[in-house]
Amino acid sequence: MIPLESLALFVLACLALAATPGPNVALIVGTSLRYGRRAGLLTAAGVNVGLIAQLAVAAAGLAYLVEAFSHHFDLVRYGGAAYLVWLAVRQWRSAGAGPATSAPSAHAAFGRGLAVAFANPKTLLFHAAFLPQFVTDTANPLAQIAVLAVVFAAVALAGDVLWAMAADRARAALSGRFAQIADRVSAGILVGGAAVLLAAGRR
Repeated sequence: MIPLESLALFVLACLALAATPGPNVALIVGTSLRYGRRAGLLTAAGVNVGLIAQLAVAAAGLAYLVEAFSHHFDLVRYGGAAYLVWLAVRQWRSAGAGPATSAPSAHAAFGRGLAVAFANPKTLLFHAAFLPQFVTDTANPLAQIAVLAVVFAAVALAGDVLWAMAADRARAALSGRFAQIADRVSAGILVGGAAVLLAAGRR
């Protein structure tokens, strides 16, 4: 059983991380601004499935998978950054065209989120180092790490849903003649997410 004080501290840390924009948030917000709530939520679902897979690897203590990600760290993140820039260019070029003309399918929106979640290998390395810091039962840590992973996933999902909903409200406020501005802001956010990926070192 994790002491309540440690669990509360962990939840606060998770909330702080969920409120910090990164590549995943950039994709969710950019998609919601361009295509609306449904596409944003589907993208958030894809992001969080990827996150849960990474948390499962970290919680299971699969060091060889973490090591494999580490060896290909730069290749994976460069690919993810290039993908985000490609999405940004598409959104910039179609700015003001209206969501119905180019909105991604449910599978495509989900797939985007999943792809970008896996395109940021630093999250897996972070989870592998972050979760054990809150473990109090060092003799049998797996159960506590599993609980922490579930809590982290729940907070991350709630945070991503809130980001998607907020972006959708901003999109509604910028409808009509401001739609093109919203689309270009969306493209800029995606480029920002790519920049964060490129800036992510092995620190």
